[in-house]
Amino acid sequence: MEVTIKQPDLPVMCSKMEHACKVIGKKWNSLIIEVLLATPLRFGQLRDSINGISDRVLIERLRELTEEGIVRKEESEVNGHNITVYTLTEKGQDLQKIFNNLHRWADEWVELAE
Repeated sequence: MEVTIKQPDLPVMCSKMEHACKVIGKKWNSLIIEVLLATPLRFGQLRDSINGISDRVLIERLRELTEEGIVRKEESEVNGHNITVYTLTEKGQDLQKIFNNLHRWADEWVELAE
């Protein structure tokens, strides 16, 4: 007599969730979003707020996040000088809820080595 073991149905990854995880989970992206959730910043201010990120990588990530509709590049003139400020779009600001939950989770579960 042959015994057949029924395998459970495996969950199927939602393609939207998969894409969201790729965008948010890409190295540096979550840190860029985290900083911009606090305040809009110029390029140099943003770079100085994130330890270890290079100019080249920051430029690349800002371009990607802009293409995703998460970051907006705003140019204006101040005292005769053109300045560029990076800010979050409504789509980007909506990530605040997720980041708040991630902070709560990290406070409870993440232990840093000293």
